Amino acid sequence: MDTTFFESRIRTIADWPEPGVQFRDITPLLRDGAAFHALIDVFAERYAAAHIDAIAGIDARGFI
Repeated sequence: MDTTFFESRIRTIADWPEPGVQFRDITPLLRDGAAFHALIDVFAERYAAAHIDAIAGIDARGFI
């Protein structure tokens, strides 16, 4: 799938939390059920042959 499909659902907030930082807000992507499902499918396809036993995630503002 074309990355612009996902990029169009990620909001950029300039100069937050400080000047010069481009914060990428993925909340709109998480709220779009079809887009989020498509993203999970892309990850699953990409790593299907990798024989992954576990995934670790770092908490960020209380989600995922």
